[in-house]
Formats: sequence, structure tokens, C-alpha cells
Amino acid sequence: MRRLKRPFAAAALLAGLLSLFVAPSAGAAQQNGEPVTSLDGLVLRPAHPNQVKGGITTMADEQAYLLGPASDPTRCLDADLNTINRNGTKVQLWACDEYAAQQGWYIRQIPEGYYRLQNAYSGRYLDADLNTINRNGTVVQLWDYVPGAKNQWFAVSEIPEGYLRLQNVHSGRYLDADLNTSNRNGTVVQLWQYVAGAKNQWWF
Repeated sequence: MRRLKRPFAAAALLAGLLSLFVAPSAGAAQQNGEPVTSLDGLVLRPAHPNQVKGGITTMADEQAYLLGPASDPTRCLDADLNTINRNGTKVQLWACDEYAAQQGWYIRQIPEGYYRLQNAYSGRYLDADLNTINRNGTVVQLWDYVPGAKNQWFAVSEIPEGYLRLQNVHSGRYLDADLNTSNRNGTVVQLWQYVAGAKNQWWF
């Protein structure tokens, strides 16, 4: 299993195929947070999305990243292409493809110290559905940027095993790959209460 602590070369970390990115003013990107190259000190897996939505707000040299669960390391966090052009886009796991823009995520730290995850394909943000947020099984989706929306904020912490937990700030529940639909494309991604030792809540 590939661990995050294995270092990537600096060139790999910054290899974003810069011509693929839109280059608006730096101030526009910073409204949504500051780009990061690691989370809680752990190096992330770079993605190289081959398609980025026109007008997406990114820094000129900003790198997108892949994220996937330790329970199923061959699959990555993925925005469903059938619903990607609207709010409420389904978020799932799918076979990892570093060139698939719907699996690329811009990760930015906001002034409050939390993180927002922006999908490279649509420009929408990882979002916990407010209609289901007060229970286990909260729907995780993509939604337009909403200023101050804590359901789009995630706290990140490293665990001793060398992975990350992503905790939604609104509910306190964790990003979770559904065990009932695991080990296949289309695995449901949801929020769930903390479960000790649950590799489906460990991300890299």
C-alpha cells in the first residue's frame, strides 16, 4: 500500500501542466482559500486533469490532487459525470485516473484554519447536504461556493497510521466510504460518525 510519507520530487508536486489551467488574478483564487501542497504535513498525490472548466478560479500554478480511502486504494474521490453540470453532483469512488478532471481536487486552506475542496472539472465544492447533515449517511455532493458555509469546510488531522481523517465542520462527522457499496466503482461517499480503526474513513 502506498503511504503518504513517501516523498514526491518537488517537480512532481508542481507538475500541473500549467497550460491546462485558467489564470485569473491571484486575488480571485485567494477568496476561496490559499492553495496547499500537503495536508497536516503529509504529501498529497498530484493529479493532472486533462479538462478544466472554463472560468474556474485557480492560481496559475495551482496543483490538483487525488484523494482515496485506505480501505480501497485503487479508487479515488470522483464527481459523477452524469450529474456534474449542476448543484447536487453525486460524489463517489471510481477507479483512480490521474488525468480525469472529475477526480482532481484543488485543496485550499481558508482563514478559519479549515479546508475547502474544489473539483477541477466543474469548479464546485465538496459539500455536505444540509437536508441530511444531522445523521449518519449524510449525502456528500458538489455545490457552488457559499461564503461562510461550514458544510463546505473540513478539518484535517493525521492519524498514526499515516493517513488523514477529514471531518466536516458543520456536523463533526467524517468523510466515509460506504462499506455496503465498497470495492466497486460507484461506492457511495458520505459522512459518518467517528469509528476507531475504520480504514474507510482514512484518506490519502
